[in-house]
Amino acid sequence: MTSAVLIVEDEDMIREMMDITLTQAGYHVTTVADGAAALEVLKHQKVQLVLLDVHMPRMSGLEVLAKIKHQVRPTPPVLMVTANRNAEAVTEAMRLGCAGYVAKPFKPSDLVARVRSAMAPPKVDENIVWL
Repeated sequence: MTSAVLIVEDEDMIREMMDITLTQAGYHVTTVADGAAALEVLKHQKVQLVLLDVHMPRMSGLEVLAKIKHQVRPTPPVLMVTANRNAEAVTEAMRLGCAGYVAKPFKPSDLVARVRSAMAPPKVDENIVWL
């Protein structure tokens, strides 16, 4: 089964590059240009990961993240995508439950690595003894 990724990015060129990169890496990709469209897609389609731009018109990525966490079940992991490394935005996104960040600009190989990492099952420590 192919993993489904939702890309939420208002910049056409970046959205297209992310789509091509992840499609070539074997993911089923859906793209939208704004938060309202993302929330609509998530009502009807199950995805394993959301790549969410922080700065978008009408509804910020942080607002979309908060709505995803309250409205979407099961809640997919969300990677925030941004050129802004503002400590307040990072802190707020982490408080809201994002799985991590992809910093712009990024290389396609770095994007694929971050997506794979975010979608990987949790590692089990084999040295833990369960009683």
